[in-house]
Amino acid sequence: MSVQKFIRASMQEENRQAPATTSAGEPFTDFDTDHHSAVCAGCSCLCDDISYYVKEGEVVRTLNLCEVGWRRIHTVSAEDRLPPPSPSLFEDDLKQAARLLRSHRPVLVLGADSVDEVAIRASLQLARELQGVWLPWPFAGLRRFYETARRVGWATALLDDVRDRADLVVFWRADPLVTHHRHLSRYSFFARGRFTERGNLDRSLAAVASEKTVMEPLCQHYIRVPDDRDLALIEALVDPRTTGHAFDPRDFTSLAGALERSSYIALFFDPERVEPASLDAMFRWSAKLNAEGRQRMVILPLWNAGSNIEGFCRVSLEENATPWGADFSGITSGGKTPEMGWEDLLDRVGSVLAIPSGTGPAQGLGLPECLGEKPRVVIDPFKRVPQRNGDVVIPAALPGFESDGVFFRADGIPLVARRPRGLRDHGYPTVKAVFSGIQAEGP
Repeated sequence: MSVQKFIRASMQEENRQAPATTSAGEPFTDFDTDHHSAVCAGCSCLCDDISYYVKEGEVVRTLNLCEVGWRRIHTVSAEDRLPPPSPSLFEDDLKQAARLLRSHRPVLVLGADSVDEVAIRASLQLARELQGVWLPWPFAGLRRFYETARRVGWATALLDDVRDRADLVVFWRADPLVTHHRHLSRYSFFARGRFTERGNLDRSLAAVASEKTVMEPLCQHYIRVPDDRDLALIEALVDPRTTGHAFDPRDFTSLAGALERSSYIALFFDPERVEPASLDAMFRWSAKLNAEGRQRMVILPLWNAGSNIEGFCRVSLEENATPWGADFSGITSGGKTPEMGWEDLLDRVGSVLAIPSGTGPAQGLGLPECLGEKPRVVIDPFKRVPQRNGDVVIPAALPGFESDGVFFRADGIPLVARRPRGLRDHGYPTVKAVFSGIQAEGP
């Protein structure tokens, strides 16, 4: 897809979702309430220019909502969604969940990176009381990322700064058109910035991948290399005159030349898809360029995880001095989580309390096979009737849409995602209420 076709397709999509107009050009007003400048919590971009049009308690039209956000809000309005529990049934679910979790300790509390800040704090309190392990979905990659940043040093930036200044944007093992649909148009490529007044005409787009990606047709510089060749590629780009011969000459020369000519480079990557040695080399490459002073390179993670992964990290850092979760099981001291993966959790935990995010690795529920037989409680805003994800399933309000909440954008900016005015209250409990209710059941 060419740049022109991408822009035209995006405009057609927005027109499809925009309010219709009358023959006289007047806005069509066949709705009860409208809600503008709303925040979509569908991914960590947290787009804050969304409009919702509500009629008879349901959203009938939206503006600027991408496919991820559209699919998210329509999942919770599906006819086969689990009905909201009655007060007595909700209390029974809380008691059953509390009994299951307290009799199968330690508990793995997983997935709070997809809920609002108060719910994150409530999940942490419950994990501490249950002497459990409290982790986000991408916990292994998150730990590698922050440990590397602490050891080497991390040059980061606001997304607005990338929009204003970056003249080369590189996506390394990440494709925003799959995980963050409006990233290119809002921040990284098409958006017009203070010093990039013509948007994509003032900057170029590059990508490193092992296979064809959705964004490939938009890239001026694109290089395909196997996953295990990341370290060699980084070393070659640091000194292209001596080591670049191992890669495709045309693609490598194009990318190396773009890096050499650029004054501000923004590197977005998926930390879960980059090996530790490559991650270390990437951070040192950025530190080297920034120390020389001729160029600036900033690094920003593009997590395929819950929309409030940054909020989770901030709460974790504040409460536990580590941004990747905590271990209250007594196996480690001071609540610090040791290096571990999914297989390591098999012998560490007795049960699972999980929250699906609706996207990324948590879609459906996404627990790996090694934890599939553990007793589990699921707090699920997306649950469909025919499915069964856990021993106890508690339907909840969708954070940031059916309930208000504070979410942190990928660059750390806090935004409030509010319930659209006029939206019908179906009576689902908030995620925080579920966590607090389980904790209140006591031993």
